[in-house]
Order: sequence, then C-alpha cells, then structure tokens
Amino acid sequence: MSLLIKSPLRAILLFVLSLAAVLPGLGAGAAAGKDMNVLLITIDTLRYDRMGILSDKYVKTPNLDALARRSAVFTHAYAQTPLTRPSHTNIMTGTTPLYHGVSDNPGFKLESRYLTLAEALKSDNYKTGAFIGAFVLDSRFGLDQGFVVYDDDTGGANLDEFDVVERTADQVVAPAMDWIAAQNGKWFCWVHVFDPHDPYTPPEPFRTEYLKDPYSGEVAFVDAQLGRLFDSLEKSGALAKTIVIVTADHGEAFGEKDELRHGFFAYNNTIHIPLILYVPGGAPEMVKENAAHIDIFPTVCNLVGLPVEAFIQGESLMPLIAGKTRQKPLIYFESMSPNFTMDGAPLSGFIKGDLKFIDQPIKEVYDLAADPGEENNLAPTSDVARLMKELEALKKGLKGKGTTQDWKGKNPEIRPLLESLGYIGARTVKKKAYGPQDDLKALQPLIAQLRMAIDDYRAGNPEAGVKKLTTILRIRPNYINAYTTLADIYDRTGRLDQAQAVLDDGLDKNPGTQALNARLGAVLIKAKKYAEAIAPLKQYLDGDPYDPQYFSYLGLAQMATGELKLAEKNLKKALELEPDLVPALNNLGYLYLSFFVKTAEEKYYEMSIRNFDAAMALEPGLPSAVKGKEEAVRQKAIKDNPRKKGY
Repeated sequence: MSLLIKSPLRAILLFVLSLAAVLPGLGAGAAAGKDMNVLLITIDTLRYDRMGILSDKYVKTPNLDALARRSAVFTHAYAQTPLTRPSHTNIMTGTTPLYHGVSDNPGFKLESRYLTLAEALKSDNYKTGAFIGAFVLDSRFGLDQGFVVYDDDTGGANLDEFDVVERTADQVVAPAMDWIAAQNGKWFCWVHVFDPHDPYTPPEPFRTEYLKDPYSGEVAFVDAQLGRLFDSLEKSGALAKTIVIVTADHGEAFGEKDELRHGFFAYNNTIHIPLILYVPGGAPEMVKENAAHIDIFPTVCNLVGLPVEAFIQGESLMPLIAGKTRQKPLIYFESMSPNFTMDGAPLSGFIKGDLKFIDQPIKEVYDLAADPGEENNLAPTSDVARLMKELEALKKGLKGKGTTQDWKGKNPEIRPLLESLGYIGARTVKKKAYGPQDDLKALQPLIAQLRMAIDDYRAGNPEAGVKKLTTILRIRPNYINAYTTLADIYDRTGRLDQAQAVLDDGLDKNPGTQALNARLGAVLIKAKKYAEAIAPLKQYLDGDPYDPQYFSYLGLAQMATGELKLAEKNLKKALELEPDLVPALNNLGYLYLSFFVKTAEEKYYEMSIRNFDAAMALEPGLPSAVKGKEEAVRQKAIKDNPRKKGY
C-alpha cells in the first residue's frame, strides 16, 4: 500500500483487509472486536512518577489506579517529542515528526493529506468526538481531521498573557460525558485535559492538600474528574465494550538535568510517560517492553479489526502484552524547538532496550536500567560512530515520502506548514556545523534565565525580568523567544515604543523571522500605528495563512488606512478560519457601515447590523459593537429621512 496517505480506494481496502484482521495477544476472555468503542485520554504534562500505581511518593490517583489494575500498564513508554502538538500528532497519525513534519507547537499544522486515527475509525462507521483542554490543539492546527465533533472552545489565544489558554478538566469531561451518553452506535472519543501544565493552580480541596506541590494537586484534580467519566461508563455498561487508552503527551522537569518544565531537552523526566491500555476482558499486566506514542494507532486498529496501513511507523502493543519483544526495537525521539527558537543544535536520538543515545555536539549515552536518572554519560566509552550510523539509518527509514519538502511543487502550502511561526518561522535553517557552544547543555542557562524572567514579571518585578532578558540577548542575539518575551513585558507595562524597538532590533539581527513580524504587527496595532503595522503583518501572514487573529489585525490596519476592499478580504479570511472571532465580526460591522455611509446601499446596512449582532451574540454588551449598531441605525435614519438630519 502506498505511503501516501488517503487513497480513493481506502474504504474498500479497509473493508477487505478487515475481514482478515487478527487480534493476537489479548489475554484470556478479552472482548475486543469490531463493535468496541474507543476512548483515548491524554493528560497534558503528566510525569511518569505522578500516577499512584507507578509511584506513591507524590500524589494519590485512585481513579487512574483502579483502571490500571484492570489494564496493561506499560512501565517503559516514551513520548517522542516533549511538546504537546507534536506528541499528539505522533499519537493520532502513528508516525514521527520525520514523517508528518510537525516538530514544534507554534506554526505547525498537520496537513490534511495525512491519515489520522479518527479518520480511520470514522471510515469504519465510528461516531467521532474530541474534547480539548487547550488552545495549542485548536482545530486550526489540523488534529480535528476525522472528528465530527471537535469541541475546542477554550476561549482563544490571548496575546496579553504568557500562559497558554486552557479550560479545566471538569469543563472538558462534562461535555465528553454528554456526547458519549448520546451515542447509539460505536464511538471514538478523545478527551484531552491540560491542567498539569504550568501554571500550577489546582482548585480546592487539592490546592490546600497539595499546598507545597501544586503540580501534584493539578494531577489529583484531573484524577477526580476522570473518575466521574469512568463511573459514568461503568454505570451505563459502556465500559464493558470500550477500549480505554490513557497516556501523557510528555512529562515535566523540576530541575533535574538543569531543566525546568519541558520542551528543551529529551531526558526521561519529560519523555518517559505513563501508558495504560484497558481492553474489556483482558488480564491485567505490567509490561516492561518499551512502547511509544506511535504504537497507539496500530494497537487500536489491531483491537477493532482494522488493517494497519503500510505508512504506520509504530507497532501494535498487543504482542508485547503477550510477552513478545518489539519488532522495531529503536524508538526515535527529538527536540527541535531550541533549533527553531535560538539556533541551538538539533536534538535527536533513540532508545533501544535499556540504551539511550542522544545526538548533540556533545554526545550522550545512558544505560537506563542502571542509571534511570541519566547521570552517568557513557559516551566516552561507547562506540558513538556505530550509534550515529544506527540513528542516521533510523531517521532515513522514518522519513518516508510524506515529508518531502518540495517548495517548488504543486502544493505551495507545504513550506509554511512546516515552519515555526510563533517563536520563529519562515527562516531558512542554516546549513552549518554545530559546535559545543550550540549544544543544548551549553544553552540551557539562557532558557532558564528566560523562564526566571517570566516568573519575575508574574511576581510583580518586571524590571528584574527586563534585566535578565537584556543580558540574554547580548549573549545570544538569535534567541527569538527572548525578544518576544522582552517586548511582551514592555507592552504589558505600557511601554509600547520600547516594545517596538526591541522587535525592530530583533528583525535587524534575524531578518524575516515570523514570530518577530507577528509580534511587531500586534504591537503597532495596539499603538494605533496602522500604516506601519501592515508590512510586518503581511510578511507574517505570507508564512502563516492559517492565523485568523492576524488576518483580523491586518484587516483593521487596512480599514484605518483606507484600503477598504483589502480590509474586507482579510476580515472575511479571518472569519473563514474562525467564524466566532469577535474582533473580526465587529470590525466587519464597522467596515460595512462605512460602505453604507458612502454608497447608501441597503445591503451594506444589513450586513453591518448582522455582523454587530453576531459579535454581541458571542460577547453580550460589547461596547464597540453596541455603539457601532447605534451608529448604523442613526445613519439609516439619515438616509431614510434626508430632511431630518438634525445632526
């Protein structure tokens, strides 16, 4: 079967191949089959040691533990990227970033040509629904493919906050339970809860119970909410015919290996993750064989009688439960965000049995059985040349046809989809030899300083943050995050001119950087420098034609400078991407009001009122929309009664 990806004959092939599907290794009494429901739960930023059955040192998770005691629990399961969007893409496609191209959060969108687990199940008559906890997995980023319901109403991205826009686990679980209860046939439901991600702010009683460890308090809260879901499934009888997979997208670092949070290194504190597989009727098992995110897709196919298509890079976990070893022993991982954000050396590697190899200018080799904390680097006494050859062969085998970056081919949208847009983007990765000074271990102090600068700002001491960030930029003038963070602090403390100066300096030293163009455009809009804002906004949107917020900004700038037809085009584009984007609706209302004033055509009055009403339906009492509608009505009265102007 072709590596690419959605053949017109796919539905027929699925049917024919499913007739011959075999379900090995389920254990005595297992009830998996074509009529089974599938529930996938992903808990964002959940460390391996924060699930009670795996470690009772930090937190109580009675509901997850109860499920785990009826399940296969994989004690050596690994994420292949330490970031949310890439990890979920790995899960949903059964492939690595080398294949699907999604290597970072900002700016990466899964192209529609890649098959997702939801699409595979939908083609087999599954009802599909997803319930998402954070903006980072918003539908605009491509993971909604195959879902009839994709509930990602997290409130949108807020440029004036450092924190990721999210909703709490109870707000995710409740609609998921309602959706499941309403299904008649077999269903696939994905529930994504984000709470353990920083900032750590658990609600009561978990805030008090875990006062000194609020991260664990977030985990305990998530466990309680998932308990409601599990209880509902048990009481309705649905659990007896539902396959349940619970995992984390990645872990979290609390200072081990000098890392805070995640997304930089790929040590086990951020890539060793929990993985539970509940199969009705299956015997509980603690499985020590290595497993990975890309194994989830083929495992589900194996269990429900669907074929595992040729492009899938993982393997079914069912034989591993039966005691067999992996057929594909090397598990690939990577961390590419530092390469995009500060031109650090690209990080990649593999885990093979207990051996872990990390490719950086300063190579690292660990024996995970003897040294789970990865404290003793065995590279000086290892055959690094052989390990490099194994890694290069692995990467070549995983790349496949699906990741060909054909900038001049028939699909001109491939390039912007594979470039980072939020931290850095549209830059050409420099073809240079990275040296020890570019090793992430050498650069870690800078990212630690940046995170401390954010903490300074949050603690009410922005000047301390400014000092740290200024020092960072003297040392590493291509650290894009430092420019945007410094500009954000200036912005939020009312110093828009200084924010603009920082971003201008960043663009002088890093021409064409998408993140800097985007932030500069937003700052200039806020400063009402509309004419100046147009150029950076256009450059940003040339690289990212999927960002509704910035199409709205561009439309506003063009309205202010009299480019009304272009403004209409870009505001409509914003609403095409996000129909409920209130600023775009409101701005379009004003645009059509100006058309009405100029032409007196009734249609523009109606379009103006319609957009103002739509904005107020989403945000009741929005002052600018209220005033706009009042002005439209006033202008209509003038047009209808020209002798009674009186204004």
